[in-house]
Amino acid sequence: MEFDKDHCIKMNDGNKIPAVGFGTYSPDAVQKSKCEEATKVAIEVGFRHIDGAFVYGTEEEVGRAIHEKIEDGTVKREDIFYTGKLGSTFHRPELVRSCLEQSLKKLKFDYLDLFIIHIPVSLKPGPDLSPMDENGKLIFDIVDLRQTWEAMEACKDAGLVKSIGVSNFNRRQLEMILNKPGLKYKPVLNQVECHPYLNQSKLLTFCKSKDILLEAYCALGSQRDKMWIDQSTPVLLEDPVLGAIAKKYNQSPALVALRYQLQRGIVVLFKSFTRKRIEENFQVFDFQLSEEDMKTIDGLNKNLRYLNLIQLPTPLSTRLLNPTTKTRPKHYSPQETRTQDLWTTLSFHLKMNNGKNTSSIPDFISRVRNQTHISSPCSIPVISPREVPSSGSPASAGDSKRSILYF
Repeated sequence: MEFDKDHCIKMNDGNKIPAVGFGTYSPDAVQKSKCEEATKVAIEVGFRHIDGAFVYGTEEEVGRAIHEKIEDGTVKREDIFYTGKLGSTFHRPELVRSCLEQSLKKLKFDYLDLFIIHIPVSLKPGPDLSPMDENGKLIFDIVDLRQTWEAMEACKDAGLVKSIGVSNFNRRQLEMILNKPGLKYKPVLNQVECHPYLNQSKLLTFCKSKDILLEAYCALGSQRDKMWIDQSTPVLLEDPVLGAIAKKYNQSPALVALRYQLQRGIVVLFKSFTRKRIEENFQVFDFQLSEEDMKTIDGLNKNLRYLNLIQLPTPLSTRLLNPTTKTRPKHYSPQETRTQDLWTTLSFHLKMNNGKNTSSIPDFISRVRNQTHISSPCSIPVISPREVPSSGSPASAGDSKRSILYF
């Protein structure tokens, strides 16, 4: 993929997005205080693409940082490309604009450059970003995301956003939007976890075929927060193959991982609170990987997902989404492990039967409800016989071996 002189890529609506973005997620108050300063440093270094979200709880800090750099003459508002995200408690069509307007107010912006559906899982509307009942069970909501998308389109028509897209969508969910009767604007972008250990090759191919950009978060693996990342997972930047390639180009493994994504035509996000790393990783445009080295990095794929934001059950994911929550489990609970075992069993069953014998699915759903933190009312775009792909394996997010089933 070719970049223009400003290292931007044209999206399917004609607007341009900087190929490298700076992430602003901060897990706690200490990190949030660093986020504001880091955002200013990123802009000083040259980043013009800032990635944020309503649920991050950092939009006021990020907004202050951007306005300070505007006031000191470093940039103009039109130089900055800001991405905001629709929270899961705002999926009902009548609430979409409210979420957007709250973000605009915190940022003190007149518009967002990109507004995307954060996660294709709807939660009960209200002030709590991860609503739970008296038994500590998540309260989901029943929302047709096609109607949510129509509300997103209305925000674009109102001039509040320039472009609209999605995040954490799999192929089936993208097709649901693309095949919607009366579709006015198709998503410009799908933001997903993507790195050499989870290269999302099939999802990338599909998105390219539909002129939808793929955007990578966790492009360097993850920051391995002990509160919610399994410490037994391999550290991407310590991979010897990646290290050898980095040495060959006299670059860091992080730069190689970022450059790998750019050469695949993927918009890539990066996050750090350290000036040295921010400066270093903006040098990603200063070198190019050979075709041979690109293929070598392709071979590192393990379908390994660091952030299981969308899997059954979801207490971990919603705690992550709620910036006010103090505690997060270090590892999966027995209930979570049991649910994964159930899902693996169903996936294997479907594969062995080429997706034809789906009579066990209702029983599976009942078992999951009884053994996990799931509460009514529930959103159930479940797999039905007509939705089982011809390959026999359930639809999944990218190439992950863990498929998705929403309740």
